[in-house]
Amino acid sequence: MPNAPRELLEKVEEIASKYAEETDKNNLAPSQALNELVSAGAFRAGDLGPLGIVQVVRHVSRHSPGMAHIILVHSTSVFTGRLEVDDGIVAFSMTEPGGGSDVLSNLKTIAEEDGEKAVVSGEKLFTSNAPYAKYFLILAKGPAGPTLYLAEKDDSIHVEPLDLLGLRGTGSSRVVYRGTPAKRIGEPGKGLKEALTGINMGRLGYAAIALGIIDASLEIIVEHASTKVIFGKKLIDYQGLRWRIAELFMEREALEALVYSTAERAESEGRIDPLKAAVAKNLGASIAQRATWAATQALGGRGLKRWSRIERLSRDARVLDIGEGSREVLLDFIASRAIKSLTK
Repeated sequence: MPNAPRELLEKVEEIASKYAEETDKNNLAPSQALNELVSAGAFRAGDLGPLGIVQVVRHVSRHSPGMAHIILVHSTSVFTGRLEVDDGIVAFSMTEPGGGSDVLSNLKTIAEEDGEKAVVSGEKLFTSNAPYAKYFLILAKGPAGPTLYLAEKDDSIHVEPLDLLGLRGTGSSRVVYRGTPAKRIGEPGKGLKEALTGINMGRLGYAAIALGIIDASLEIIVEHASTKVIFGKKLIDYQGLRWRIAELFMEREALEALVYSTAERAESEGRIDPLKAAVAKNLGASIAQRATWAATQALGGRGLKRWSRIERLSRDARVLDIGEGSREVLLDFIASRAIKSLTK
């Protein structure tokens, strides 16, 4: 699968720039913004493939990680369920009120099956895309165990948006299914394993969000420091700041190589390497958090302005430690793989 077309990447970044502040303030992506992103081709996951998805997510994240997250969750859902949907956004409904890291122990949503048809009942939290979705990909407990189901939006689905600190506008919601008609799309009892396929894509996507945040932070630092004069000298000429820029630049190059090579490999293998996805997500979160703080410091008092671009990106960077598997859970996973490889 080739890289996403340059004109597509430029267009989605332009759209994100136009609607980023409104999306963040209102905690809701305007319908016009979503329509423009759909028209541009941002939601054609089947055509873009893993590499194209992470590139689109990165470019949108330079201005609105929240809107980038909408694209990512839709693409992840399509990737997970091998869905063929071209007329609506998909939401991925997995986390239960008991918690998200231990999915199996907390799975309480029930699906009663009649052949491939089912009726789903239960409550989910942090279901991204819910207010925008036409389709809901749901992990529920079927007769054979955890199984994936696909439901179309109707009156049996109650959506209650959550007002979150970061990644605002993602449509993250409490969703209640009250006897919702659905169709089994996964292998019975293999839903958790199939969902992990999407989670790994999501983790790589979070690293792409981090890349976009780092891109924007470096842009802000260089643009501001090139014009600000302190004690008769441009801020950009101070060695301390130059070295900080160099370190962030080097780390971004390394993260980009990891993310893009993992996505390219997935094109041929049909799966995301779970270890590389976990490493990329944790590494990306760390770099993004340091990059946004460096930009805030470079801006001085202006960096503390509420609803500014860097304030938005700073909040969003913090969320990267929690979504798609917490930092600590992934560190344990990475450690187990590292220890095994080092003790052969």
